Parts: sequence; C-alpha cells; structure tokens
Amino acid sequence: LWESFRKAPMGVLRPIGRTERAGRMQNLIRALVACSWVAAVCVRGAMDECADEQGRPQRCMPEFVNAAFNVTVEATNTCGSPPEEYCVQTGATGVTKSCHICDARDPRNHHNAAYLTDYNNQQDATWWQSQTMLAGIQYPNSINLTLHLGKAFDITYVRLKFHTSRPESFAIYKRSSEGGPWVPYQYYSGSCEKTYRKPSHGFIRTGGDEQEALCTDDFSDISPLTGGNVAFSTLEGRPSAYNFDNSPVLQDWVTATDIRVTLNRLNTFGDEVFNDPKVLKSYYYAISDFAVGGSRCKCNGHASECVKDSGGRLVCDCKHNTEGVDCGVCKAFYNDRPWMRATADSANECLPCDCNRKSSDCYFDAELYRATGHGGHCRNCADNTDGPNCERCLDNYHRDQSGNRCLPCNCNSIGSESPQCNTRGVCACKPGVTGEKCDRCQPGFHSLTEAGCRPCTCSPSGSTQECDVNTGQCRCKDNVEGFSCDRCKPGYFNLDPNNPQGCTACFCFQHSSVCDSAEGYSVHTISSTFDRGTEEWSGQTRDGSTVSVQWSPTGQEVSLMSEDYQPLYLVAPEKFLRNQMLSYGQNLSMTFRVERRDARLSAEDLILEGADMRLAVPLIAQGNAYPNENMQTFVFRLHEQPGYPWRPTISDSDFQKLLHNLTAIKIRGTYSERSAGYLDNVSLVTARRGPGVPARWVEQCTCPLGYQGQHCEQCTLGYRRAQRELGPFSSCEVCNCHGHSDACNPDTGACLCQDNTAGLSCERCQDGFYGDATQGTADDCRPCPCPSGATCAVVPKTREVVCTNCPAGTTGKRCELCDDGFFGDPLGQNGPARPCRSCQCSSNIDPNAVGNCNRETGECLKCIYNTDGFFCDRCKAGFFGDPHASNPAEKCAACSCSPLGTVDQQTSCSPVTGQCQCLPNVDGRDCSACQLGFFNLQSGSGCEECNCNPIGSTSGDCDIDSGQCECQPGVAGQHCDRCEVNFFGFSSSGCKPCDCDPEGSLSGQCKEDGRCECRPGFVGARCDMCEENYFYNRSVPGCQQCPSCYGLVRDKVNQQRQKLQELQTLIDNLGSGQDTVSDKAFEDRLKEAEKVIMELLEEAQNSKDADRGLLDRLNVLNITLTTQWNRLQSIRNTVDDTSAQADRARDRVQDAERLIDRARQELAKAKDAISKVDVKPTDGSGEPNNMTLLAEEARRLADKHKMDADQIEKIAKDANDTSTKAYNLLLKTIDGESKMADEIDKLNKMYNEAKDRAKDLEQQANKVQAEAEDAGNKALKLFANLTSLPPFDTKTLEDDAKKIKKEASDLDNLIDKTEREYNELRDDLKPKELEVRKLLEKGKSEQQTADQLLARADAAKALAEEAAKKGQSTFREAESILEDLRDFDRRVNDNKTAAEEAMKKIPIINATIMAANEKTRQAKEALGNAASDAGEAKRKAEEAEKIAGNVQKGSARTKEEAEKALQDTNKLDKDVDDMMDQLSAAEEELKKKKAEADSDMMMASMASDNAKQAEDNARKAKSTVKTVLKIITDLMDQLGNIDKVDLSKLNQIDESLKRAKDKMAGSELDKKLRELNDVASTQKQMIDDYDRQIREIRSDINNLNDIKAALPEGCFNTPSLEQP
Repeated sequence: LWESFRKAPMGVLRPIGRTERAGRMQNLIRALVACSWVAAVCVRGAMDECADEQGRPQRCMPEFVNAAFNVTVEATNTCGSPPEEYCVQTGATGVTKSCHICDARDPRNHHNAAYLTDYNNQQDATWWQSQTMLAGIQYPNSINLTLHLGKAFDITYVRLKFHTSRPESFAIYKRSSEGGPWVPYQYYSGSCEKTYRKPSHGFIRTGGDEQEALCTDDFSDISPLTGGNVAFSTLEGRPSAYNFDNSPVLQDWVTATDIRVTLNRLNTFGDEVFNDPKVLKSYYYAISDFAVGGSRCKCNGHASECVKDSGGRLVCDCKHNTEGVDCGVCKAFYNDRPWMRATADSANECLPCDCNRKSSDCYFDAELYRATGHGGHCRNCADNTDGPNCERCLDNYHRDQSGNRCLPCNCNSIGSESPQCNTRGVCACKPGVTGEKCDRCQPGFHSLTEAGCRPCTCSPSGSTQECDVNTGQCRCKDNVEGFSCDRCKPGYFNLDPNNPQGCTACFCFQHSSVCDSAEGYSVHTISSTFDRGTEEWSGQTRDGSTVSVQWSPTGQEVSLMSEDYQPLYLVAPEKFLRNQMLSYGQNLSMTFRVERRDARLSAEDLILEGADMRLAVPLIAQGNAYPNENMQTFVFRLHEQPGYPWRPTISDSDFQKLLHNLTAIKIRGTYSERSAGYLDNVSLVTARRGPGVPARWVEQCTCPLGYQGQHCEQCTLGYRRAQRELGPFSSCEVCNCHGHSDACNPDTGACLCQDNTAGLSCERCQDGFYGDATQGTADDCRPCPCPSGATCAVVPKTREVVCTNCPAGTTGKRCELCDDGFFGDPLGQNGPARPCRSCQCSSNIDPNAVGNCNRETGECLKCIYNTDGFFCDRCKAGFFGDPHASNPAEKCAACSCSPLGTVDQQTSCSPVTGQCQCLPNVDGRDCSACQLGFFNLQSGSGCEECNCNPIGSTSGDCDIDSGQCECQPGVAGQHCDRCEVNFFGFSSSGCKPCDCDPEGSLSGQCKEDGRCECRPGFVGARCDMCEENYFYNRSVPGCQQCPSCYGLVRDKVNQQRQKLQELQTLIDNLGSGQDTVSDKAFEDRLKEAEKVIMELLEEAQNSKDADRGLLDRLNVLNITLTTQWNRLQSIRNTVDDTSAQADRARDRVQDAERLIDRARQELAKAKDAISKVDVKPTDGSGEPNNMTLLAEEARRLADKHKMDADQIEKIAKDANDTSTKAYNLLLKTIDGESKMADEIDKLNKMYNEAKDRAKDLEQQANKVQAEAEDAGNKALKLFANLTSLPPFDTKTLEDDAKKIKKEASDLDNLIDKTEREYNELRDDLKPKELEVRKLLEKGKSEQQTADQLLARADAAKALAEEAAKKGQSTFREAESILEDLRDFDRRVNDNKTAAEEAMKKIPIINATIMAANEKTRQAKEALGNAASDAGEAKRKAEEAEKIAGNVQKGSARTKEEAEKALQDTNKLDKDVDDMMDQLSAAEEELKKKKAEADSDMMMASMASDNAKQAEDNARKAKSTVKTVLKIITDLMDQLGNIDKVDLSKLNQIDESLKRAKDKMAGSELDKKLRELNDVASTQKQMIDDYDRQIREIRSDINNLNDIKAALPEGCFNTPSLEQP
C-alpha cells in the first residue's frame, strides 16, 4: 500500500529543468491528488475491515484524507493590522503596478490564515498574505505557519500553492507528538549552503540517516510570479521506502501531529536595493493553499477509522484488542506478547493472557517473553496458585487430588528442610529424619532437633559401627576412645580402619608414650621377584648349615629340595634385614607351593630373629591356606595381637625392638621327605621419606625432657647416654662439665665448654687463656697478657706468664719484637708503636733466606730476579720487565740488544718495554731484524731497501740476507724484473711457460708473443704440428714428408694458387691496356677463374664440415661438464645436510647444557635451603635426629646428583667437542667445495668462451661460404655479360676483377686465421679436460669425506640425545629433592605455628601470677585481729616478698636464657604439651586456693577466737605461693627453650613481677592489721571477683580437656618437676 503512495510523488518530483518547472508543477499536483484519490478508493474496500471473511485479524487503516482541510493555521505574521497597501508584482520595469489594500477588519480585503486550508477554488482564489518588505518582512526575519492536526497522522506529502512567487528560502518542519521537538522535514533554497548549511541536491545513501532533511534549489526561482506549487513527498529518496513495513525509522519519519512552514527569504529581482516604496510593497509572502495530502489517521494498522471521543478529540476506533489514541497499547489482560504495529503479513493483534481461569489481571513480562515466547504474567491468582500463568501452587502448598486447588503442606518445622512439600504433599526431611511430614527420626539416628536427627557418628576406623540408640555413644576398638571412637587412647596413634585394634602403640624406644603419625613418609615395598636369579637368597638347615638354592629361569622362582623330614629354610637377603621398625603392623607376603600335598606343618614355618629374640608362626596362621601344588599367596601381619599367633607372645615394644634390629627372616622351604618347595614374589611393606601414598603408621614421638628425635632416640643438649651399650634404648642423664657448660655430646659426653674452657669435661683453659678451670667459676680462665690470638703458659716455678704463640711476625716473651722477614716496633721501644708488618720486597726475595730486610725500616737487602731498589721494585741496569709479576720468568730480563742493529752497539734498553735504540730501517725490540722491504742487517749501518719490481714480485719483501725478492710464477731475477728461461709475457700475474714442443721447436724459449721457433716440417704456436704435406711418425723423430701421392694434391693446390695469382695478375694487367685479349682467351681465362672459385668454394665447405665436427666434440664436452657439475651440486647438498645435522646436534647439546644449568640451579637452591636449616648436630657415634637424617639424606642426594650432573656435563662436553670437530670438518669441506665450485665456474667460463669461439668460427665459415657463393654468382653474371656483349667496358671489368682479387685474398686470409684459431682452441681444451677429470676425482673424495662427517655427526647427535636424557633424569630427581625440602619447610612452619600458639599462653601464665599475688594478699587479710600472731604473719609476708624477688630474678635470668636458647621444632611440640600439663596442675592449685579462700572467709569471722587457725592458714598460703611460684619458675625455664620467644611478653612478665614486688613492699601490714574488722564486709566482693577469675580460667582450661584426658597416668623415665 505504501508502495502506491511512494511511487506517485517519486515519479512526479524528480529534478527537472527550470524552464519546465512552471508547466509541469500543475501536472504534478494533479497527479498527486489523483493518485491519493484512486489509492483511497482502491484500498477502502480491502482495508476498511480489521478481520477477513473467516474472522481472522488483518491489518486495517483509515482512509486517505487531506489532514489540513479546514484546520486553522497559526501564522506569526499576517497583513491588515493596520491596513496596508500592497502591489502585485509584474516583473516589468517602468510599468505602473496594480496596488491593493489589505485590511484585516474588512471581510472583502482581509487575507488571514483561514484561507490557507479552505476550499481552493481557482476561479475565486483566496490566500493568506504577510506584510510587505516595506514592513520589514525579509531575511533574517522569518514567518512561521503552524498547522495543528490534533492527532498523529501518517503523512504522504505536503503541498503549498503560492499566490506570489515562491520564496527564495523556506523550510518545512514536523512534530511527531504534541509538545515534542520540531524536526526539519525539507529545505528549499537557492542558497542551501549559505542559508541552511546544507548541500544543494543532497541525497541519502543506503545505510545512511533516513530521517535527515535535505535541501534543494529546484523550487526557488522567482518565476512563476503567481500560482507556483511546491510538493514535498515524505518517502521520496528514502532507501527503505521499498520496505516500509519493516522500517521503524521511516514509520516515525512519516508520523506527524503538527506541520510548520518557516518562510525565511523572499525572492526579488534585486530592485529592492533602491528602497522604492512601490517596489518594496510588491514583495511579500502569499499562499493560497496549504494541503497535507495522502494522510491517514495514524492507528498502526489496528483501526479502519478515527472518531471523535467524548471530549471532541480525534482518536482511533481500535480493534485487535488494542486501545489508545493511536491504538498504541494492548488492552488489559491482552499482554501475552508485546504490542506491535500491524503489517501486511500479520495483524500482530494483542493476545489474551493464559491464567488457567485463576485470574483476570495480568501484565507483559519482557524477560518471560524472551524465555518462553509468552509474555503474559498473571496477577492475583486464586485458589492458592501462583506463577506467570497461575500454573503452580503457592510456596508451601501442593495440589489436591482433583488438581483444581492447592492445599497447605503442613511440614514439621523442626524436621523438614523447608515448609515446601512435593506434588504428593510429602515434605523434604532434614538428615536422619523421615515421615510424610518429617516428624520422626530414621533408624540409626536419634535426637530430633533443628539440625535434624543426629546419626551415630561412629568413626569407621575406630569403631565397630555400632552405637547406643539413645545417647549415640559408639562402641570402640580396643585402643580407641571417644564418643565417636575417633581418637586413639593415650599411648597409641594412627587410627587405622585396617587395624583390628584401631590404633598402634607408641614405641619411642620406651622413652615416651605420646606420639602421632609422622609426616613426609610414603608406602614402600621391599620385594624379590626372582626375575634374574636368586637375588642373594640362601638356604639353611635348622642347625644353621648352608644348603644350595635352586633358581628356575622359566618359572622365575627359587626352591629347596629335601632329602628327609628335616626342614630347610630360605633365608632373606640383607635388603629385608637391619632396621625394619617401619614395617611394624604391616604385611610380609609371598607366593609359595610344594611339590606334594603331604606337607607337615610346624610352629616355626616363618621365623623372625633380632635383638636377641626369636619369633615364629605356622604357615597357615592368620587365615592363610594349606600349601599345595599351586602357587598361593601367604600374608603375615607383623603385629603382636593375639589373633596373630606369634610365638612366644611378646609386647608391642619388644616386637618393634626386634624389628629395629632384624637379623634374619627364615621361610620354611620343605615340608616332606624328598620334596621341594617353591618361593616367589616375596614383599615386605615398609615406609620411606618421600612423595607417594602416605604411610600413616610411622610414629612421631613427643619426647620428655632430655630426649629428642623422631622416636626419642637421641639425647638433647645437656644430656648423655647413661648406658652407651644400650644405644637408643638407654636413658639420658645430665652432663658434668665443671660448671662451664649446660650441654654435652649425647653419645661421647664431651661438654660444649664455655667460660674460655676446653677439654672433654671443660677441665682446662682454652688457647689464649690461663688458670684452673676446675674451680667451677666463670673467672677460672683469664686472658693471656699477649697480643690478640697468642697463647700463653705459666712457668711452674716462677709463676711467670710467657706468651707461647705470638702473632705472625712477632716474637719475644710478650711478643715485643718483630720476627725475621718483618719490620716495625710493636711496643714502641724506639719511638711510636708500629705493628710488625711483612717486608714489602715485591716478592723478589728468597723466603728461605735470613735477613731479607731491615727489621726496623723494612728496607729490602737481598733482592733477586735481577731487581733492585728499596722494595726490590725496579729492574737492574741492562734489564727490563715487570718486577711485580707473579711468575719469576716474567720478571726482569736482560735487554739482549743486537749489536748489528743497535746504535753504537748499546746494551741498555727501556726498563719498561725493553726497546733498544735501533739503526735506520731496523725493527724489533732488540733491533735484531730489518723492517719489511729491507735486508742486509749484517752491514752494521742499517738495512738496505729490497727494490722489488712491483709487477714481477708478490710483495715488497725480500730475503733478509741475500735480498732476493719473492717472485711471481715464471719470474726471475733478484728484483723479479724479468721472465725465467722458457717463459714469456712479463705481467703482474707472472710469466707464462712457453711450453714449446721439444721435438718440434729449435729451443724451449719462445718469442714475446709466445710463438716458438719451429724445426723444418713443424708449424703451430708451440711447434707441435706438422706443416702441410708432412706427417708425424712416432718411430721416426720429426715430421716426415707425405708420400708422393700427397704431393699431387699439394701440387694441385699450388696450381690453384698459381692460377689465382695469375688471375690476379691478369686483373691487375687489365687496367694497363698494353696487351690485347681476345674474346676466346678471355672466355677461357674466365672459365678457369670460375673453376678456381668453385674449388675454393668446395674447400670452404670441407672446412665447414670439419668445424661442425669440432662443434660436436665441444657439445659432448659440455654434456660431460654438466654431468660433473650436477654431481658436484649433489655433493654440496650432502655437505649442507651434514652441516644442518651438525647444527641440530649442537642445538641439542646446548639444550642439554641448559638443562644441566637448570638442574644445577635447582640443586643450588636446595643446597641453600638445606644450609639455612639450623639444626644442632649430634656429636659422637649416636644416631642423628630426624632433621639431621633428612638434611644428610638431602645432601647425599644433592652430592650424588651433582656428580651425575658433572658426569652428564662431561659427556655433553665431549659430545659438543665431537660436534665442533664435525662442524670444523664441514667448514673445511664447504670451503674446499667452494674452491672447487670456483674452479668449475672458471672452467665453465673458459668452456663458454671456447663455445663462443666455435660459434664465431661457424659464423665466419658461413660468411666465407656466402661470400664465395656471391663471388661465384658475380663471376657468372660477369661471364654472362661478357658473352652477351661483344664490346665490354674495361673499366668495369677492371673494378670487378680487383674486387674478386681482394675477396679471394680475404678468403685465403680468413681460412688461415680460422685454422690457427681452431688449433689454439684444441690446444686450450686439452688441459681443461684434464682439470675437469681432476675435479671429478676431487669431488668423489670430498663426497667420501662428507659421508664420514655425516656419520660422525650422527654419532654426536646420539651422544647429545643420551646426555639430554640423563640431564632430564637429573632434573626430575632434583625436583623430587626440592619437593622433599619444601615439605620439610612446611613442617618447620607448622612447628613454628605451634610455638606461636604456645606464646599466646603467656598472658594466661601472667594471670596465674597475678592470682597468686591476690591469694597472698587475701592470706594476709585473713590473719585476723590476733596481736600475738601479727608478727608471725608479717614475717610470713616478708618471706613471700623475698620469694617474689626471687621470682623477679628468675624471670630476668629466664629472659637472658631465652635470648640464647635455640631448639629444634620437635622440642617445641613437647614443650607445648608439658605446658598444657602444668596449666592443668595450675588449675588444680587454683581450685585448692578457692577452697582455702572459702575457709579463710569463715576464719576471718572467728579470728578473735582462733588465732592458731589463722597461723595455719598463713602457712598454707605460703605453701600455696611457693607451689605456684615453683610452677611458674619451671614454666619460665621451659619457655627459655622456645625458639624465637617474644621478648616483649617476657618484659611484660618482668613488669608484672616488679609491680607485685612493689605491692608487697608497700603493703603496710601494721595498717592492714588494724583494718581487719572491715574484712568481713569486703570479703564477699573479693570472693565474687575471685569466682569471676576462676570462671575465666575454666573457660580456657575447658579447651584443653581433650589433651588432659589423653595424658597417661604416668610418664616413662621422666623426672618429676618437683623434688619430694
């Protein structure tokens, strides 16, 4: 439909010429009106209805109208107010204008805006008119004509008909909504750029802004003066007009509620510049019709007409469930899809919402529409329903059986996860809860709470999976405890589901019962599979004698054969023995079979021996099957549990003790007479440090005081073995070091001496000190009265202290003298004190000599190496060099000046450089050689110049003795100024050999042009050819004359030559005219000449054939050269490939080196990390602690990997050297190949030159043939002319004859030249052919060399790859070590964290101290009013004050010790546990103190009656204070061993103790005794405060209940904290 609207204006409004516009504008307007009317009639019937015949919705639109008809236009200027005169413009000058009056008050003469939209009648025209130019109507003043349509319309075109001439510039604007902005529609101007800043005749490209207003000058002419039309089509020139329905931009573009025409500039003839009023009155705006045609009431395709509403406003009569002024929204409850404009393809009607008849209200949900394609979202759903379509129940409701309504879920609020149930009304229950409404517990659960029913949380590792149905208490395994059986009993560790007893007993070498699983251990298996032999398994009888073991290579098993019923045993090799403590509780397994079923088992089928113990077990024990002929697996658990019947029965500690020193594993191999037993696949499960499956059965012990190590197998610092022979099973005792050390070697007992003492027990003073170290005081050893570093001794008789080890360079009783080789005055005996310093003689003295320098001044007295001076720092006269050189050979050397080349034969030289003063043209440090280009040093007056010929010599140098210059090849003479004998051609490249044939030449010397002097019968440049009619016979020297028959040929040739000569003579004589030649004679001679010429032609042809044969030979030679060149190219390619492979091998070697470097870096990092681990080393022969083992193992691995890396580096270096040698050989081969290529290129060049010569020879032969033929033709023509003409022109004949003679001579010369060139070419090609053959042989040799290099490169490649593999293996091992070290670092950090946690307990300890002080104060207050006991109470308080002072001193000493102490991280764990124990003890003491405080309160009320009871209370208070202070002191002592103690915390403790002391000192007991009567009133408040403190302490102690419960009843070999 819009297509029909668009086409009419587009066809009419195309640009036309100015001369056509006036006539065609009226046709345009008629066409627009006609098209609009026809379109309206055509579509009326189709578009009037909004549904088709079947009732389906379809697009419908109102009819086309002129939206401006009879609509009032608002004009900003209209003539007639006041009345004014205007004149009609005629366009002619000098003609009287017709003028009229415009009067707004006169109905006949007014021209208001109503005339713009009234009915337009051409016979009775009406128009709107503005004021004239005389009133100021002209640019920049403008006039607006605004048309309010009252509603949005879809505009097709806007037409204006002017009553005057059309304006020079005006614009049309539109507004899409009432109150919206004005948007330009179109500009009309003869000056678009100037007025509107728009280009004239602009257009819109596809994809451009289609709402852009354009400007045109097509309708801006001043003509016609009246009746001019302007029609604007809204879709003209808009690219999307063809797809209008799908273009929202154009749909908005044609929409308008208001139209405005702005008149900017009048069109004039230019005569207004004269300001003639008549002229100015003739210029004004006047429009007779303002039409907005082809317009529809905008209803977006949802209405067929617009009607007036109740307010008289025009609105659409909407269909398709739409509403609104423009049908722009959907009706209520019709929101299932978004509102859309109707199109020709779809009505896009609004669809009703689907609310399942549960609601009549909905809204459009865009997100729902994108998700489901339906946007209707229902509101206010009935029957407890919810959802966009009321399709589901509300939360906490479910459908009834009918499905019409929803019922509440009624889920139990405690047992259900949520109030929501499923579609059947069943609720979702919490864990352990069941029932439709979740109102009861499931079987196996108990106690319904907000968290659900709690399951019987029994640990599968520590329980029997059973629990009490009421309390949930689990039934635990033997060594497990806890409500859930989730922890080991005290003295046990490693809760293991595979352990029938749950946990494993702590071993700890019987020094501790507290342990846990160690970190960093993984499962490891020691095995024997007998793949390659017996693997060192042996056979043994019961009495210990040896029997042989048989190995089966097919079955890969070992066996024993018995002769009787006495059992034979298979004994395990060394790898299964020694310390196998980590196999405790693990399995020893094997596969075994017997030859016959008649096996007789015993109680000792498997025997373990070690630590002076012997255990045995039957083969069928522990659930194993009876042995038979088939291989079966037998498994034995190494554990003492009764279910594993090891005999005899031993304790767990004894079992582990046996495994710690396992000396034998014996497996019975025979069970019957003359029968065999077969063993295979023996494996023992153990553990080792490193990554892998964690081995949790390895223990980490918490050691008591005096012990350390993973298994408490070492003594700590300050302790040693009490019984060294027991090893780690021995207890540790305190060291005795005469009071000079608190530590000693745990195994040897050697003290770590202090106080300047030394010795095994610190029984003597260390070097540099003297005294009696056994006195036991810090001042036993005093410093020696000697210089620093010197030792001393006491003379027994005189008790004089004498220095015995003076510092280097000093001597004497007090080291007061300088030693030999030193100088100074250490005690200032001869002036200021000067320390003894080594004599500075520049290393130019004999260190074994005495008296090298003066002991006071330091002057060097015995210089050697030809040196001199105060410090031996310069060379002697006649010597030169560097006296300070480290190598004696590089020190001062003799000048050794040459007497022949030195001025005046001097012997001295420069002391630094050694340069002698040389004669002229003499060179060298010692003047022993002539300069380059000079000789004859022996003259004694300098050297003479060589004067070598620059052309004949290779350089300007000559022999230094004879002066003979070095000549070019073939050049001779002392100055190289002439050629050698038998050479010629003196030049810069030398002389060429004459190479005269010795048989054909008179001598070997040739002429300057290189031609030799030949013997008779020889010709050629080298005299190596026989002359004409001679031949060479090897049996006879020289050239022999040919037989007489060849003489005939020579005679014939000579005749022809003679004839030619005669012909030449004849021709020469023709010009003289002396002799008359008859016609007959002339004819005969001419025929003879013709014959001679023909013979010459035949000879030339024969010469051409010979040349062709030569060319064929050259072609063959060319082919041969090409073949050899290709082979050389193949050799070059092979060499290139070899070089590439060598490069790749070198790259791989470099990769290996980089890998090795990386491995070295990782090893260096690992080594650095190991070096940073500060672990106290153990002395003596005792076993190291676990950290030392780890560090030593890491170091061993690091050293091993370093050795491997060095070996790999050596291999890689060798491979690199091999590759480098291969590469150098390749370079030499390539260089030789390059030289060979140059020679081949040179040969090719020479060959091409020969080829070019051959071609030139052929061309010359062709030219000779052509010239001979031409000469013959000319001769024939001459003969014909002569025979046909009796008279002949002698002049012409003479000229022709001369020409023939000359051509014949030239032909003869050319033949001779060609023959010579051919001979020379043949001679030149002979040596070249030999060179080619040599090059071919050389190429074959180079190819063989390249093959050898290629083989060596392959070997180097293989070697480099092997080195790379080893480097990668080393790198992987280094990474494994690094991972172990990182794990070690993590463990250190974990222990550090434990230490920090221990430090956090210090405030609690501080609080305990404060509580103790408080108890002391309470005890003093509880003394009562008994005067007789006041003195005793005061004394007790003073004792308490002294105790507090001792505590202060002890804390200060503890602070000093804490700064020095450094223990390993395992000791931290033990200290923390001990502190926990002591805190528990403090809790017990505090409980006692509370009870005592209660008793004290009661005694305060009875103080006057029972003073004795007060004294007892005071005594108890004293005892309590002592006990608490003793506990605190012990804690402080142990805190001194903590790594990295926070000194600020200790300072706080110190300050607290000081405050306690001050408080005790200022207590004023006398005054307090007088105030005892007030105690009763304040006692209750104090008790309340005390109770509060107790509650705080209990809250902290409750956190330690589990640890306290896990503590054993007694400790093994642990000294008590207090002495009884």
